Amino acid sequence: MPTKASAPAKIILLGEHAAVYGNPVLVATVDLRTYVAVKKSGDEKFSLSNESTKVKDLKFTFAEIPWLKKKWSTVLTAEAIERIYSSLDIDEKIGLDIEIKSQAPVSSGLGSSASAASALVLAISREFDLELEKRRIAKISWDIENIVHKKSSGVDPFSVTFGGVIRYQRGEFEKVSVKEYPEITIGNTGVISDTGEIVENVMKLKENFPRFFDSYLKLMIDIVNYGQEFLEHGNMEGFGEIMNINHGLLSAIGVSSPELDQLVWAARRKSPGAKLCGAGRGGVMIALGDVSTEIEKAGGKVIKTKICDEGVRLEK
Repeated sequence: MPTKASAPAKIILLGEHAAVYGNPVLVATVDLRTYVAVKKSGDEKFSLSNESTKVKDLKFTFAEIPWLKKKWSTVLTAEAIERIYSSLDIDEKIGLDIEIKSQAPVSSGLGSSASAASALVLAISREFDLELEKRRIAKISWDIENIVHKKSSGVDPFSVTFGGVIRYQRGEFEKVSVKEYPEITIGNTGVISDTGEIVENVMKLKENFPRFFDSYLKLMIDIVNYGQEFLEHGNMEGFGEIMNINHGLLSAIGVSSPELDQLVWAARRKSPGAKLCGAGRGGVMIALGDVSTEIEKAGGKVIKTKICDEGVRLEK
């Protein structure tokens, strides 16, 4: 029987493009899970099937990873396996059959790569009878995220590993006490974005306009602080206003897009707050309340889900 694990997707509630520079960020997990199943293959060969990247029964060994780099959709998983084996000191001559399925769209701002990494770390460790604390799972997943996104802040792997609403900063986090999770609607533009490239573009902006960017980072701290207070006290009108301000600042640093703005403004006809979610320039946006009709009329695809408490877990 294979060892199975899953991890949720995540949404950035407040604070995008600030965590990379050590700022706090408010993040929540949502019930769109990535499922991983692993089983020892009986030889040195790995077999990989990943529904999201349309990879079916790909066979490879550790020695063939350089060749796989020509196929970007497969090399990340192959290098992730290599990183996990190295971190856990597993004999690389023992291959695995691996299947990955995700309920969250890839490259959309929902942290699907972190979800896959976290579930993969847990599944592989248990397949080899290793017990890992969640913090260790998150840190190995963070290493894998740095393969995918170059300079990852670590917010995605920590979020999807621990679950719930957290305030994250510099590899540390605290659970945010929320009496009742707000209803949310996720709207997908269908535009695929490159997180690593966008992060690099924002870094160039910081280099070219340091005083402006320092002001931006200070404002983002206030946004997260106000937002956390509103969320803890159940003030959704106030939280929505902070979401709107957050989106405006993200637009100012050039990470929104016409498609995102169209969905955000459509949602605001009925919602107290809406903003882009994740790296930006495509992917998804989030809004408070049920604004499914507004998003669909504006050309977006609605992703139905809810904020959840549970992070990475074993599956039967």
